[in-house]
Amino acid sequence: MSGLAIITEACIDVKDRACVDVCPVQCIYEFDPKNNTLFSEEEAGSGVTENSHQPTAEAIALFEDSILYVNTEECTSCTACYQPDVCPVGAIYSEENVPDGASRTH
Repeated sequence: MSGLAIITEACIDVKDRACVDVCPVQCIYEFDPKNNTLFSEEEAGSGVTENSHQPTAEAIALFEDSILYVNTEECTSCTACYQPDVCPVGAIYSEENVPDGASRTH
């Protein structure tokens, strides 16, 4: 079975959002520091919010709004976002394949 999606620091300041478009459950979020909210859009850049929730301080403490986040409670381990042709910087891995030393977001 495939593992949960993990976004690594390669996403910092890139946030391409192609992963948002392929996620069938919209579990990939962006942090809005102004409203202290994690939100996911129906389609990346659409401005139409699909889901949102309040982040825990420790979840966003390291990367804040410079990276995307996977809600591991919502992720279905479908593998769509960590296929080689999705993330242009290769920032997303299954949890069992995260490279040693890579910082993770959840």
